[in-house]
Amino acid sequence: MTDFRRIHAAGSVLSRLFLSSPVDTFVDSLFDVSMLDNWPLEDERSARGIARLKQGPRDSKEALDHDHLYLFTGVSAPLAQPYESPYVTDDGLVFEDEVTMRVRELYTAFGLAVPNQGTYPDDHIGYEIAFVSTGCYEIGSGNAEAKAPTIEMFDEHLTRFAPQVIAAVREHATTAVYQALPDLTEGLLHEVNQFLHG
Repeated sequence: MTDFRRIHAAGSVLSRLFLSSPVDTFVDSLFDVSMLDNWPLEDERSARGIARLKQGPRDSKEALDHDHLYLFTGVSAPLAQPYESPYVTDDGLVFEDEVTMRVRELYTAFGLAVPNQGTYPDDHIGYEIAFVSTGCYEIGSGNAEAKAPTIEMFDEHLTRFAPQVIAAVREHATTAVYQALPDLTEGLLHEVNQFLHG
């Protein structure tokens, strides 16, 4: 079984890549072979993502900014919609009250809140990955109260829309970092599932 600390470490990196384009020092680490050799997850999917980063050309900050913008914000619409509510509601709207509010309640139960709460929807894939990876860390550290909300976030929220986001990123990403993100994210989701459900 994957160590909960490894899940937390990988989730911390991946959530940041979904939430914002990496800053220069983060970009450096994403192309540092010694760092890549120590990626915390060792499953086949993660290995494919790491291999892509090792083989691909180093992305410029400008290219990463452009890729992140078009994938997750868009000029008119994002190529890889990062919010849960459009995938799971009949009207397909972002900030759908029932979904977004339940996600917010789960964050609150953990003592967490998204930055600028109410300005942006709470159901962004990056925040949900951060929540689940933190939840796994808490469970592994002996916090029994973390198990139910972590399983709910994973089973009833994150895994309901993550495959569609991953597929869209796989189709549209133009940089090595964002081309590696689908495999790395699938690896994380696999390891979280193993950790939570055996």
